[in-house]
Amino acid sequence: MGICGRRRIFSMEYSLMSQTGFAAFLKVGVAVISLLPNAIAEESPAHAKDQPANRLAQESSPYLLLHAHNPVDWYPWGPEAFEKAKREEKPIFLSVGYSSCYWCHVMERKVFSDGPIAEFLNEHFVNIKVDREERPDIDDIYMTSLLVYQQLVGGRGGGGWPLSMFLTPEGNPIAGATYLPPNDSPERGPGFLTAATKISTLWNNNREALERSGELMAAQVQRMTRPGVDLEATALNADLVTAAVDEVQEMYDPVWGGVDFKATNPDGPRFPNVPRMELVLDAFEASGDKDLLDIVEQSLLKMARGGIRDHLAGGFHRYSTDRKWLVPHFEKMLYDQAMLLGVYTRTARLSNNNLLAEVAAEIADFVLRDMTTPEGGFCSALDAETNAIEGEYYVWSKQEIQDTLGAKDSSLFEQVYGLNAENSFEHGFVLHLPSPLAAVAAEQKQELSSLEEKLQQHRSKLLEVRSKRERPLLDDKVLTAWNALMIRALAYSGRELQRPQDTDAAARATNFLLTNLRSADGNLLRTWRNGAPKHNGYLDDYAFLVDALLELHTTTNDQKWLEEATKLASQQVESFYDETLQAFYFTSSNHEQLIARTSSVYDSVFASANSVSVRNLIRLDQHNKSSQFRSIAADTLQRFAPVLEKSPASCCGLARSLDLWLTTAKDREADAESVSHVKTIGATLTAASEQRMQSPNSNYILTGSDNDKTPATVGTPDDANPNASTAAVIEQTAFKPFVPGPDDTAAKDEKPKLVKVKIYPLYNKLPRGGKCYVAIELDIKDGWHINANPSNPDYMKPTKVEINTKQKVKLTKLKYPKHHTLQLFETATHVYDGKIMVYGILEIDEKETAKVAELEFHVHFQACNSSECLLPDEVVMKGKLQLAKPGETLKKINEEKFRKLLESLKKAKQS
Repeated sequence: MGICGRRRIFSMEYSLMSQTGFAAFLKVGVAVISLLPNAIAEESPAHAKDQPANRLAQESSPYLLLHAHNPVDWYPWGPEAFEKAKREEKPIFLSVGYSSCYWCHVMERKVFSDGPIAEFLNEHFVNIKVDREERPDIDDIYMTSLLVYQQLVGGRGGGGWPLSMFLTPEGNPIAGATYLPPNDSPERGPGFLTAATKISTLWNNNREALERSGELMAAQVQRMTRPGVDLEATALNADLVTAAVDEVQEMYDPVWGGVDFKATNPDGPRFPNVPRMELVLDAFEASGDKDLLDIVEQSLLKMARGGIRDHLAGGFHRYSTDRKWLVPHFEKMLYDQAMLLGVYTRTARLSNNNLLAEVAAEIADFVLRDMTTPEGGFCSALDAETNAIEGEYYVWSKQEIQDTLGAKDSSLFEQVYGLNAENSFEHGFVLHLPSPLAAVAAEQKQELSSLEEKLQQHRSKLLEVRSKRERPLLDDKVLTAWNALMIRALAYSGRELQRPQDTDAAARATNFLLTNLRSADGNLLRTWRNGAPKHNGYLDDYAFLVDALLELHTTTNDQKWLEEATKLASQQVESFYDETLQAFYFTSSNHEQLIARTSSVYDSVFASANSVSVRNLIRLDQHNKSSQFRSIAADTLQRFAPVLEKSPASCCGLARSLDLWLTTAKDREADAESVSHVKTIGATLTAASEQRMQSPNSNYILTGSDNDKTPATVGTPDDANPNASTAAVIEQTAFKPFVPGPDDTAAKDEKPKLVKVKIYPLYNKLPRGGKCYVAIELDIKDGWHINANPSNPDYMKPTKVEINTKQKVKLTKLKYPKHHTLQLFETATHVYDGKIMVYGILEIDEKETAKVAELEFHVHFQACNSSECLLPDEVVMKGKLQLAKPGETLKKINEEKFRKLLESLKKAKQS
């Protein structure tokens, strides 16, 4: 048990680089290696205290400080590390994790504290350690790189943390995995040292090919992490919102609640998906359909009874490892508390359900008591483990319950909180409510209020005992975006639950952020700890804080919060909005240059920053009547509407923003036309479709074991993409360079026939010692295109014609047609579509004695449409042509197919 975490990122729905396509894609000889398995305090862990400090001792991140006494010569992310790698011509080992990640701790203990491993890393690599919560931009880019790499090597593993990536000195990805054990084993394959040795050997012996591989993977990551362009714009209407609501309803689990249910994997892990529940609540408020409210209410009640809720201290653990919400992954994240506080409060108001209001109050009390800094900011997370045992702090034995409560009271408590059932967690009983308290009270023949009072006394005693245990590490860094989520939730609960202490805490935290997490020029910063702010703010920092300020204004009616929200939104537009892209980038225009600059609209545990930004601009427009804000909101909605149409349940935040935009448009006579706002994006897009490497998010999860002999397993994908595939066991491939095998050409008949090929020789026979023109006709399916020859950009795989024959026949002087141009952001892509003709000359050696030439024409191409790019592919055409006898007259048989060629030759001769 113990999943470090999982997260949505862009899916490979178009099968970006499966093993089959890789053979065609990388015939340039690029080397790619298989690296699968894939499976807080100021001081370092006890096992590392005697080691000298490394550079991470100067960092403020609790996660980085946990590695400050590793024998690995760690660098924080920055120019010093990259300059060293370039100067010494060494590859980079990048490790990304976070403080409450269980398997990150395992890797720190077993791998990074190992002397021989550290010695090898220090000699052959430049080693960089990153806290993903401080640098979500780096994490997003290289987690995407991992999925690209896994498809290159044909792996079925997903992503997760710790993220282990090997890079070129320029930062391009070479290979990667998640958790790598220290040693080789028959079950799990190569250990870390074996993997690192293979990388180092390839770097020293085949560097050019490895660098080319990194460039190609980086190019794929760049295309995946930005939205594509659809030539036919999607109409902005209520149908898009309805489709999202309908899809969420289909994912509702009527037995155990939740809106992430997958019939294909019914017993898989469960995440509270608050953006989906908020959309369903919007639909209920608009329609009054009680079934919609029931979906959210029942889901929240089931979660409140499950072990995912901390029944003693309040708050929720990260997610459940099972369908019943029983055994959680035990870390407590600030953003989960914020999102769940908001939805429990809102549903309590709509349903008049007092239990939901009590759960919401528990969440708020927990955060204010256990996750608030003396300065008023909110801490990021509580760890899942103590003493290297996940959940040890939270679970109980029957003996502990009896020793604390006594025999009589413990019997009641054990019945109520599930200790009489079979224990489903290896380290102890997880408290949960198998039956509603009302049912237990009826069975016990006592008043519900009396039972609740008695249980409250029991819980207080147990909480007092638990508080004396060694506590999980607290990651006390303050993150702007996550604090903003909590500020918004507290402002809302303060208003709706009549809790002035929540409103006061929200205002205090807001003042703290606006005072302490700003640079000298007034821009937001990402993180703060012990008086030290650092790192430029990201899009979610701005978007979520604007949202929080607007909520705080609604609660307090204090004009200063609205003024701050307006100023901050203007800063955000100036720094993050791209008029050509017509969307917000995740990083600002003056941000450090990385191998990709991302922009997405897919939700994770919270709504995407682009969708929250749109919602903020619409609300600010209502206050300020800013046509600029509303115009930007409309253009961003239009940009991402095709994504919403294709993956509605993955973009519920955008669906909510679109619904608000349509609703407010009805009240604006000047915006009447914008309700059907449809426009073509990019006037230079002249071909039938676009080059796009973007598709719905997939989700991933790593599970593993403290025992290195236990195979790592892959759980279900996260809930953002209902079509995402699942895997039961990580496929452990041999650690070796990729070599295309016989399977790489298999199953071609199952692929869509997107390019039809016909071959037209000019003559009926081939002249020995002479030449014969040949025309190769490519008929490209409507709505698709292929890359031109020569390709632009040059890293794209061009369309190419070759022949293979045992006879002495060559295909020469190929003439490819003029291309169309697709202007994708700053990149001009050259493509073919429709029906095109490639011309060439077959040259026959005079010494050829065969009577018949057996020819194979190989047409290599990569097909794309407006939503996906398929793997590079080929069509093979086999045929026989007779060779003419010396002096034999040749007959022209396909002259009409060469008319365009002859015309172009005639014009060229005249000029």
